[in-house]
Amino acid sequence: MNTTILDLVAEKAELPAAQLDPAHTLEDIGLDSLHLMEIALWMQKEYGVVIAEGELHHEQTLGEAIAFLDTRVGG
Repeated sequence: MNTTILDLVAEKAELPAAQLDPAHTLEDIGLDSLHLMEIALWMQKEYGVVIAEGELHHEQTLGEAIAFLDTRVGG
């Protein structure tokens, strides 16, 4: 997993990255729609990629979300 993206998700979830399980959903780790919007805005600022509304959602597992974001930045 992309550690930069994982660290951002951990920061938004207010959990240590080591405690995040890729099998848990974004909702399970405490991310709400505001957190997902903040992640999308950060991705646009840092990498110039636009994450459309709905591309990140609460039902995704952490592993799925990070894999999606990683492919968007070419990782």
